[in-house]
Amino acid sequence: MPTAIVTPDQDAVICEVQIAAPPGKVFKALTSTDLLMRWWNGEGGPFRVKFWEFEPRVGGRVCHVAYDPKGEIKINGFSELAMEGEITEFDPPRVLAYTWRANFHSLPKQNTVVRWELLPIGDGTLVKVTHSGLKAVALAQDYANGWPGVVAGLQKFAEARKN
Repeated sequence: MPTAIVTPDQDAVICEVQIAAPPGKVFKALTSTDLLMRWWNGEGGPFRVKFWEFEPRVGGRVCHVAYDPKGEIKINGFSELAMEGEITEFDPPRVLAYTWRANFHSLPKQNTVVRWELLPIGDGTLVKVTHSGLKAVALAQDYANGWPGVVAGLQKFAEARKN
């Protein structure tokens, strides 16, 4: 499973994985509402997604609601985790970035930023996700525990998908 590092200032989490699939295929899995629902609910870690909205363009809306089907995980008292934001960078198949505000953050209206970078390596893709702006919401370690499962789910889905 991929691992994540927390920057010394506790402001960002960085997670990388090499995926045996081309960048275009990986990028599509990150930007298609249908595919996002499939891989998050199949392999995206302990949470399941009830709803995804993703408008693939700069300024487009990103939003999802997730929950732990076992009912064991709560973050800051929330068992239903809602996230929303706007796409700030959209450069297929290389870069995707969006703001991220979450109901379970100590400051729920505070923007953090999720940035995906996809670099072709041979027949595959090096995927790097950086979630920054976390110092203000004091959740760097929680995200460091969560992003590896998300990235591993993306890897498994992209590598298994035929098209």
